[in-house]
Amino acid sequence: MQSACSSNCAQMWPQLLFSDSGGLTSSASLTEKLSVQTDANSNQVEYTGHLLYAFSGDTAPAQTNGEGLFGKWFVATPNLAVQGGGSTSGGYGY
Repeated sequence: MQSACSSNCAQMWPQLLFSDSGGLTSSASLTEKLSVQTDANSNQVEYTGHLLYAFSGDTAPAQTNGEGLFGKWFVATPNLAVQGGGSTSGGYGY
């Protein structure tokens, strides 16, 4: 799977990266496991096959200012469908 965002897009939507400091955890109860996709440049977090991104316009925890932006960026929720089986959001993870 390739990143959905590069260049100028990546400045607005930086990849959610994993750094090995105790493993992947979430404050939400997830139905599936978080995982890491490793490429030559990064270790990007994914959930049910959806690569996850942060939004540069969020300045505090729990903000979702990028929700629905451009009709393709949506908040990744615990019930996000497995990639390939259809997405509950219809777009990229967030």
